[in-house]
Order: sequence, then structure tokens, then C-alpha cells
Amino acid sequence: MSASPETLSPAGDISRLADHLFRHEAGKLVSILTGIFGMDRLQLAEDVVQEALVRALQSWPYYGIPKNPAAWLTQTAKNLALDVIRREKVFQEKQPQIISFIEQWSEDPEAADSVSFENEIKDRRLRLMFACCHPSVPEESQTALALKTLCGFSPAEIASAFLTTEAAIAKRLTRARQKILN
Repeated sequence: MSASPETLSPAGDISRLADHLFRHEAGKLVSILTGIFGMDRLQLAEDVVQEALVRALQSWPYYGIPKNPAAWLTQTAKNLALDVIRREKVFQEKQPQIISFIEQWSEDPEAADSVSFENEIKDRRLRLMFACCHPSVPEESQTALALKTLCGFSPAEIASAFLTTEAAIAKRLTRARQKILN
């Protein structure tokens, strides 16, 4: 015999309650959600019901069991489904732009190697950060260049942090700048 929600105190066994709700309410929740979102969303309904139960197990120990756990699960599952549907809609709206960008990027291999952030990034410091960390610049040089350019550290301070000589850092900085400018 499984415990009903009425026999459990708010401090009762939440996992037992969740088990009870899963066995007795999950089918109802799935049918409610497929009624709202359509039979073609059956997998979505099943997924969000399970996710709602997981969230119940995560939040109820901290916030307490709601007065109507089945209604809480229904609303949570419905909100999760709406979130998924909204994300799908946004993706579908953005899909032509994404395809266009990928096609443009793959057609022009030279564009991938060039450093040109003026049109993509409006914030100048962020644009400079991306330029300092361009993939054509070795990682240790990226860090040194970012420290020098963005943070204002001297080559001596950077050399101290890298446990190397100031001349070595100066060479790294020069080579990194040349990579960015070419």
C-alpha cells in the first residue's frame, strides 16, 4: 500500500510522496499536456513530467511540500513544456540566419583567419579582448598580450608572473601583435 499525500506530514518522506505521485499522477499529467500541446508532443510531455518530478525532489526538501503537489507538478511540467516550445520557436526563427552565417563562414576560408571584429562586436574593450585571444596567437602569448593591453601590466610584471625574462615577454608581445595585424 502506498502512502497518500494526506498521510504524509510536510516533514514526511518526500521521496515516498514523489514515488506515489509518479505512479498515480504521471499518466494524468502526460494526458493533460498532450491535450494542451498535441499528440505530436507526447515525448515532450513525458520528458517534462519527469523533469517536474525531479524538480520536486530537489526543491520540496528546502521549500516544503506544496498544499496541492499534483497541481504544482502540473504547473511545473506545463511551464517546462512552454519553455521548450519557445526555445524551438526562437531557433526556427533564427535558423535562416544561422545557416547563412555558417555558409558564409565556410565559403571564405580567408575570413576565418583574419582578425576583424569591428562589425561583430560593438564594445571596444570586448573587441580588443577577442583580438588578444585570437586562435592564431599561441595561448601564452594571448595571456601576455591581454595582460599588457587590457590590464596595463608592464612586460616586467608579466615576466615575473610567467617566471621568465622581460626580453622573452617582449618578444612574445611583438610576435602576438604581428599575428593580429597580419
